[in-house]
Amino acid sequence: MKNIIKKISVLGLCIGITINMNGITYASVLDAITNEPDFTEVQENENTEKVDEITTENHAAAVSVLDLTAKSASFSDISDHWAKSWIEEAVKLGFVSGYEDGTFKPDRTVTRAEFSKLLNSALHTENKADLTFTDVKKADWFYAEVQKSVSSGFFSGYENNTFKPNNPIKREEVAKVVSCTITTGDIDGEGATLLKDYSTIQEWAKSSVNTVYNKGYILGYPTGVYMPAKALTRAEAVKIICDIVENENIEHGFNITNYNESYYSAVVVGNLNILDSVGTGNVYIKNVVVLGDIVISAAKVNTVNLSDVKARNIIVKDQNNPVKIVLNDNVTIAKTQLPSVALIQRLGTNINI
Repeated sequence: MKNIIKKISVLGLCIGITINMNGITYASVLDAITNEPDFTEVQENENTEKVDEITTENHAAAVSVLDLTAKSASFSDISDHWAKSWIEEAVKLGFVSGYEDGTFKPDRTVTRAEFSKLLNSALHTENKADLTFTDVKKADWFYAEVQKSVSSGFFSGYENNTFKPNNPIKREEVAKVVSCTITTGDIDGEGATLLKDYSTIQEWAKSSVNTVYNKGYILGYPTGVYMPAKALTRAEAVKIICDIVENENIEHGFNITNYNESYYSAVVVGNLNILDSVGTGNVYIKNVVVLGDIVISAAKVNTVNLSDVKARNIIVKDQNNPVKIVLNDNVTIAKTQLPSVALIQRLGTNINI
């Protein structure tokens, strides 16, 4: 089911929805590559804790790689490539194209700016954030793409106020970005913990690597390794993004308008708005990723209950609104704009707000 936020009428209780996706079902895709490409292992900084810490050398951005006007789905260099079907699908979806010489260059690495543009284009993000990065200028081809990805909350910068747009993006970093873009509620499994090089994954990335592994978007290689420091290729990027588009329920903005209903299992690109028509009822939001803000315009809503929810902000419009925001398990909200009369109630675990 795609492009639907499911709704269930409830009487005072949020109905739990369990989704079980086994990464084994994806065993024949991206990471079942019979011939592993050569790569140079990047020396990791043991003290690095931020997701955006990159130690690879700058990689020149190829703007033509990300031309959104697909010239052809038939390329001279993909006929025997493992990702042929995903590459052709990605071209049909319009978020990537090939080069003027008729090639796709599937094994070419992808930079942070390029992956940002690919994901933005596939999800059709529109909101833009103000930027202060010292290495992202308005004249750069990727300026608007970085604005969009930062606004959506799936990319950020470094502690020294840089974005490093031309650095190749590593697999563990991609896992972090993807985990911020997908629904993750009720997904079980051991993740990548059984892979031989699991200990080489940096601590800040392990949770994301395991989540994305369990959903089948980024698995390990046939030799039983994850290669967290390996730079992502164009072929791998389009496979991952095609899987996201295919398997996630993607909404482009959504309005919650009904009294005492549960809204669950969706990626909302843009804002999730709770409107006045909910009256004095309760709103239940479960297993939802908001690539934007949760905006509460309903002045008399009783409670907004969140479970397995990620969003950039929660904004309560009416400064006299005493709404109670109930945080159950696995809630991550970057910022809040709440009136003093509003109440936040923490009932669950893994709450970051």
